[in-house]
Amino acid sequence: MPPSQQPSAARQLARRLPAPIRRAGRSLLSSGRSETAQAPRPSLDEIGIRTGTDKSSELHDYLATYESVFRHLRDESIQLLEIGVHKGSSIRMWEEYFPHAQLFGVDISPECRQYASDRISILIGDQSRTAFLERLAKKLRPTIVIDDGSHVWSHQIETLQKLLPVVRPGGFFVVEDIHTSFGEDYAKVYGRGSGETAFDYVSRIAESITAGTRAGAPSDDFDAYCRRTVESVQFIKNSAILHKKAFPQRKYRVRSVAELSDAAQTRDAGGSYPRPDAELVDASPEILAAFEALRGDGVVSVPQAVSAELADVRVVGNGLALTRDGKIVDETLNCARNLTRGSGMFQVVKDQLWVNEVPIEVHERIPAQDGRHHVLLKQTWDANYGHWMIDTLPKVGLLRDVADLSTCTFVLNEQPTPAMQRVVEDSLGLFGITSDQLMFLDRATYEFERLIVLGHLTRHPVSKSPLAIAVLEEAASTVEPREGARRIYLTRHGVQRRRLVNEPEVLEVLAEYGYEVVATEDLSVRDQIATFRSASHVIGVMGAAMSNLAFSPRGVSVLALATEAMKHDYFYDIVCLKEGRYRGLQGVAVAPPADIAADFSVDIAHLHDSLAWLHDDAH
Repeated sequence: MPPSQQPSAARQLARRLPAPIRRAGRSLLSSGRSETAQAPRPSLDEIGIRTGTDKSSELHDYLATYESVFRHLRDESIQLLEIGVHKGSSIRMWEEYFPHAQLFGVDISPECRQYASDRISILIGDQSRTAFLERLAKKLRPTIVIDDGSHVWSHQIETLQKLLPVVRPGGFFVVEDIHTSFGEDYAKVYGRGSGETAFDYVSRIAESITAGTRAGAPSDDFDAYCRRTVESVQFIKNSAILHKKAFPQRKYRVRSVAELSDAAQTRDAGGSYPRPDAELVDASPEILAAFEALRGDGVVSVPQAVSAELADVRVVGNGLALTRDGKIVDETLNCARNLTRGSGMFQVVKDQLWVNEVPIEVHERIPAQDGRHHVLLKQTWDANYGHWMIDTLPKVGLLRDVADLSTCTFVLNEQPTPAMQRVVEDSLGLFGITSDQLMFLDRATYEFERLIVLGHLTRHPVSKSPLAIAVLEEAASTVEPREGARRIYLTRHGVQRRRLVNEPEVLEVLAEYGYEVVATEDLSVRDQIATFRSASHVIGVMGAAMSNLAFSPRGVSVLALATEAMKHDYFYDIVCLKEGRYRGLQGVAVAPPADIAADFSVDIAHLHDSLAWLHDDAH
């Protein structure tokens, strides 16, 4: 080798160094060359001026701030979603600034497809359509979202609500042109009847975060979600930037146990049942419309119930089951599917997609036991008597297809009161299940090596299966009906909400028809069953006690007294399954707000009419 090509002493020494140190040295040398020999990289604003975007300093002047916020991500392999492509100047700017990013541009105009490239995907859709936003939420996991779309306030708000939950922790959501929230001229164009501007909505989120523990109650579920997950909100000229906290967050897609197990057991839950017409009195147009939609064509089709024993299942909060590979088990949702937030989770797309809003840390792993099975009965809202009796308890009937009851340990929620604890224990006792088979757990996360998840027998609040009612009737068959309780009135006198304020007048009328007043909170489970097993006519304010209609005789006649905001679904559906007759009498709230918890009164004249209808043998 010629002397000029021989390695120097320094190079010979370098070769003897460990590989990690050699690589670090090369990195430092490369960095040094970058500072001295290579031209500095163009700034985001310089690129924006060149591509012609209105975000540059020549118009809106966002880019200096954006670069200060996004600079650390410049060479990362991120996803960036921008709503509003227009002439492509902005998406081309992002393509140059983020050389390793995967870019998605959304626009309503199909002509924008011309701006697609190897790293740019153009998605055609309308951000005013909830279904389109939900498709984006299911498809993407962006680090940066920039809403430069319609600027309509309601669109800006819903886009934030639907997409911020799927932004990667540590990422950003930018609401551009939020200055359209100001001025009467912009209100006419971008307000479109909205009661709240996009700026006001984002400001409330910022206020909640800034106030910390001094903040009042969340204004909605999304506000509550942001309090847990948003690090900061930065307002700049014409724009707002929300920075998401860095924490372990996953997307959980909903899957049935039939998809998660090769050994699932299927049970016929009853096929179908009729929904006859019913009388609604003093109901608002909204309540009447909801009832007609519920009735549909007058027939309810019930899917089969599918149960299975699953491996390595995590049970979070009130009973949502998650698999290690990022699935949420559909059969554990029932009541929870009606929530946006529950058990530390946030529902992004109904029945399809959830994210955890707090880190999920396993408190304890519970191993399988030879010859025994853990069975999940933990469920959202099961501290309510009605939800426990109707939505949870009947699932025990599905175990006949999966395991012997005597070999089962039942996983349950800790109950908030001794009374509800007794309800759980006594009602399970109807199936021969003993207290030593019960495992009451708090809201921490528990991982089960093996866990039986039982299928759906109800879909709250709109349907219960014939099998669910049959299971309850069979369990109650050992309880003797009470004598002399053929007509009963359910009082809520001891309850603190949804009270009937003119109950004394109502009781005077009911006395003429021989009704007995029943306070179910004073009765044991067996006493409640005995009372309803002999009740041919039931009148009462809508509440958990009316779930006992499942134990009533076939053909029961029911008059449900309801606040002006309560829909007729849950209890009417039970009466359908009992082949009974149903009338709803809507009341009037005595003070605002007129919600389902409001105290109310009913029209006495209409009560007389309803009683005449209820006791008309011609019906």
